[in-house]
Amino acid sequence: MSGSSYDKTIQFRVGAEKEAAELLDEIHIGGVNVSELARVGLVEMLRQSLDEQDKIAVYERYSRDEIGEDVAHVLLGEKLDRMKEEKESFESAMERDTSEFLTGSDGE
Repeated sequence: MSGSSYDKTIQFRVGAEKEAAELLDEIHIGGVNVSELARVGLVEMLRQSLDEQDKIAVYERYSRDEIGEDVAHVLLGEKLDRMKEEKESFESAMERDTSEFLTGSDGE
């Protein structure tokens, strides 16, 4: 990592956002789960902040087991599944016997 040290809790200063969440909790039937809202919002912002090179770097680290699947999934979402499928398809194509593609159907 870049020298950052995160503990289990991410904290940030809020003002109007906190007041808005409290108001929504008051008026919404059954209240709202502010922690879940924050978690979902954080995941969305993390994904939005990645460019294509970042996504490739995350997948490469995941492929080398430097980061877990849960972390890769937070950052890449469904794209992680598509990247795994593409890799499997590519590897499968590389293993195919291509000699049959070079001969004609009449054996020449």
